[in-house]
Amino acid sequence: MIKLIIIDLDGTLLNVNKEISAENLESLKKAIESGIAVTISTGRSYISARDYIEHLGLEVPVSFQNGALVLKPQSGKLEVLRAVLLSANHAREIVEKAREENVPYIVFRDFFESPDMYMEFIPDSPYKSYYEHNSFRIKTVENPLYHIKSEGIPEVALEGPEDKIIKVIGRLDFNGSVSIIKNNRLGEHAFYEFFGPDVRKASSLDFLMNHFGANSEEVAYIGDNFNDIDVMKKVKLPIAMFNAPDEVKKHAKYVTERDNDSHGVAEAVMKILKGEIG
Repeated sequence: MIKLIIIDLDGTLLNVNKEISAENLESLKKAIESGIAVTISTGRSYISARDYIEHLGLEVPVSFQNGALVLKPQSGKLEVLRAVLLSANHAREIVEKAREENVPYIVFRDFFESPDMYMEFIPDSPYKSYYEHNSFRIKTVENPLYHIKSEGIPEVALEGPEDKIIKVIGRLDFNGSVSIIKNNRLGEHAFYEFFGPDVRKASSLDFLMNHFGANSEEVAYIGDNFNDIDVMKKVKLPIAMFNAPDEVKKHAKYVTERDNDSHGVAEAVMKILKGEIG
């Protein structure tokens, strides 16, 4: 029996306009009313996901930035359950190698401050809409290296031709002290993120299950992209969106018939409530 439903945001709960549809919202309310717990696990930062969490009225642990940050919002306050930093030395090395290969990069300076995305320039790429949606968070500076905090930062991201990013990764050797996550791919371009040790959505799963008193056999996860695969492998009911890449769908026990623009989350949640999947 499913006791906990964990949902991704972009490409899953959010439509192309970055909105939560009334149908999706209503299905989550019905799940909660039926006694099933609901929470979010997103690659987004707290800064960019905050409005959605408040809109959903969640006062339970939520995973941000692929599990680097786990927060419990309650009564207007935030309890930090997990915060993993990428060391300053590792962040600098990633940036330096990216520069040598002419790969655009982003230095994410802080979990809570905005602007938090430091860049030399905004590239002309398939990720144009990503930069537009996050324009309030971006600060272009001559040298982002100067803005890396001595105690470390949440992450560094590389965006560009995937073969060039893989070449950068091949020149790095951190012996497990850096977590590398492929977030998504658009054509030949890809978006990779570099975090501190043991950061991935599956790592934050334990925090969420402990809070809700659930084990992996009682969890459903709904996602759509590469950074969802590791947690999909660990739960009883992994669900992929219709719009997910085939590489993600092959890890799902159920693939929605509707995409994120057609309330695919509501479809999956209602099937869980009716006992049609689980």
